[in-house]
Amino acid sequence: MKISIDEISYQLGSKTENISDLIFDNPSWDQEKIMSSTGVEDRFVSDKNESALSLGVLAAKKIDKEILKEIDLCIFVSQSPEYALPTTACIIQDRLNLNKNCAAFDINLGCSGFPYALSVVSSMLENHICSKALIICSDTYTKYIKKDNRACRPLFSDAAAAIIVSKSKDSKIGPFILGTDGSGAENLIVRNSASNIENGVEKTLYMNGAEVLLFTMSNVPKGIRKLVKDADLDIEDIDMFFLHQASKVVMSNIQRILKVPDSKFPTNYEKHGNTVSATIPILMAQEAEKGNLQRGMTILLFGFGVGYSYGGCIVEY
Repeated sequence: MKISIDEISYQLGSKTENISDLIFDNPSWDQEKIMSSTGVEDRFVSDKNESALSLGVLAAKKIDKEILKEIDLCIFVSQSPEYALPTTACIIQDRLNLNKNCAAFDINLGCSGFPYALSVVSSMLENHICSKALIICSDTYTKYIKKDNRACRPLFSDAAAAIIVSKSKDSKIGPFILGTDGSGAENLIVRNSASNIENGVEKTLYMNGAEVLLFTMSNVPKGIRKLVKDADLDIEDIDMFFLHQASKVVMSNIQRILKVPDSKFPTNYEKHGNTVSATIPILMAQEAEKGNLQRGMTILLFGFGVGYSYGGCIVEY
């Protein structure tokens, strides 16, 4: 599909926490063990007045107002909505003063959310349902995490990314690969939320890290290989790999299995943590800022995790 990712901006949570802050709150935690598995030194945390909505709006406001005036599709990708209803994307339409002829809806996905949103936007653009789209990927998982949550607190971070997507004469997106294994839903979940309210159960994020890792390693490398094959390419033909920034152990193992050199496999989890649906676009924006991601490159995007869900695509950038 002749679709272009035109611009990416992002906004990080206003508070920072480093590994020392975690150990101060939890003296029994093994700092060396945490670092060896997560690799996360610093994370960004939203304060009580920030939400996925507000971070997303701030990210989008960094885009030129004249471009925003042209938006006729707004998709909000998040598992941290402002309310159960109304749809957060509708609130964003008003906050950004987007055209009232703009379609707006949410996609309730986490780590795979950006590739899924790209697949939806690309289809709608190709079918002339819209002409210019705004995707906002924003999550504030830390609001679901208690200070002594050893599995989640050292890893997750709050941030938003705003992405402009439009039709193109040169750039292309596709093919896509999308997949789901809902049998793993219980292994990364916020209980006592939405309409499933249980008395006496805390609203907190639970993660079975070992099971999530097993799903990832069983599906992501082979999914990437299939995606590359479907595009009639070889792994060596991909100029850069932009993967969901899950953790050090996940990224290192995927890179090792695929035999991808460091120059093609950027990471930012070390200084940003896992920002869920926003990881891929934030990483793309930062690599573009450094001059590493350039127009004309063939890149691969792949998100995976909560759901279980995975999604990826090839982009002629």
